[in-house]
Amino acid sequence: MKNTYPSYYKDFACIADKCPDTCCAGWQIVVDAESAAKYRCANGEIGDKLRKSMAVDDDGDTVFVSHNRRCPFLQNDNLCKIYIELGKEALCKTCTLFPRFVTDLGGRKETGLSLSCPEAARLHFANDMPLTFETVEEDSPVQPNSIDPTLYFTLLKAQKTAINILQNRKYPVNRRLIAFLRFCDEVQAKIRAKDLSEISAEEEYFLPVSASLSKAKRVLNRYADILKALEKLDADWNSELNEIKILSYKKAESFAAVLLQNEYEAEHLAVYFAFRYFMTTAFDKNLASKSRFTVFSVLICLILEASLPDFNTKSARIEAIRRYSKEIEHSAENMYTVFTAIKKSRFFGSDNLINILSCEYQPKEK
Repeated sequence: MKNTYPSYYKDFACIADKCPDTCCAGWQIVVDAESAAKYRCANGEIGDKLRKSMAVDDDGDTVFVSHNRRCPFLQNDNLCKIYIELGKEALCKTCTLFPRFVTDLGGRKETGLSLSCPEAARLHFANDMPLTFETVEEDSPVQPNSIDPTLYFTLLKAQKTAINILQNRKYPVNRRLIAFLRFCDEVQAKIRAKDLSEISAEEEYFLPVSASLSKAKRVLNRYADILKALEKLDADWNSELNEIKILSYKKAESFAAVLLQNEYEAEHLAVYFAFRYFMTTAFDKNLASKSRFTVFSVLICLILEASLPDFNTKSARIEAIRRYSKEIEHSAENMYTVFTAIKKSRFFGSDNLINILSCEYQPKEK
């Protein structure tokens, strides 16, 4: 099986107790059946605690029962008691995999690192060079699936073109995002028409529109309302959302300036989402929702960054992105809510997103 991953992927190593956050708090940890069976047979004090700490949730999954939203095996020093006493091999699949994500496409898979992890986020934004990917052959069995092979190869080529668009530094990043949306809409139209011929990136895709500031304000405020209504994995996230002052940035003269001031970060962020979600279209044939989620996520992360008092520090900007990833991507409920809104609400149409990307905003007067 072929495995494609970002070039920095192989440099990742968990920094354990040195991590400013922990992946063992804020959400439930699902224990796979094989690990649960081993835990039930474990000996000694750790075995007793393992058996007492497992329960079946409302979805029928075996989970560790958290205490104050922390895994019962997370020590005060943020080290894992299971790892310490039973070894790395004893970790369940969830803990072994995280922060990695895998999209299994049969004869090929895409593997990456979630930006919710501080160390993964640091690696992702480590330098301003365009992100690159590597593909290696692995000795693992090909998993059977029902993916249409013609659709798969069409999407594979389209994903490469989409990432090239996002990394085309001939244009400012807001216009690259506009072109990305238009290109993906063209691919989506061909999928619906069952016309899977290849599409190239046209120069006109990069052109902005004559934008409406009032329309952009209404749409962005609607986005803020949706975010504030989501499940909160961390109570602090709610206060951060309340700090959002859309269109009244203290550190930038216009919305375009927020994009352009740290262009490579916006580019890297868009490429992350394009890599993570683009090929999942092979399962549901809905590329439009993935491309709009990509651009929506970039816009919201930039708004969160711009609302920070220390907006000019890279570490603060990356932390804003990391918190967005954790709160949205690691809540099935939140992902469902956001994607449902993207599919059903006119506010998430490409025309509205392109309008926002074409606008320049002046700060409100104090």
